[in-house]
Amino acid sequence: MSQKSLKEGEQAPDFEIPDINMNNMKLSDIKGKKIVLAFFPAAESPVCTNEMCNFRDSLNDITNKNTQLIGISVDGPFANKMFTENHHLNFPILSDYKRQVISDYGIVMKDLAALKDYNAAKRSIFILDENKKIIYKWISDNPLVEPNYDEIKNNI
Repeated sequence: MSQKSLKEGEQAPDFEIPDINMNNMKLSDIKGKKIVLAFFPAAESPVCTNEMCNFRDSLNDITNKNTQLIGISVDGPFANKMFTENHHLNFPILSDYKRQVISDYGIVMKDLAALKDYNAAKRSIFILDENKKIIYKWISDNPLVEPNYDEIKNNI
């Protein structure tokens, strides 16, 4: 079964998934801003922690460009809440616990860490313009590879 591959210029699929307080956040509710969607495989894993902390530390560079940063993993809201609190993350972390969003975005990583049937998000970045069109995408098949943060900032 191959996944749909979203392309730059296409409309980003809408979604509605819970944040760390189990309040649903809907992509289409964010108006008048660019959006950086940062999908990561697993809360509290070393590379994901480093990536999300890097975003935390550079958040002003992103939000100063009228941009909303959102982290998304398949971890449940409780795990994401601990992750957010442990690392003082200052942007929404959403839970795609049903794995629908990663499927819609074509970024399902099968059998994470050799755990059969444990599907997680491929480490991926999607930058959306104010109309929710994809203007930049980066997807890694290797969960140990972090995105190029300067490239992300330059594409906002």
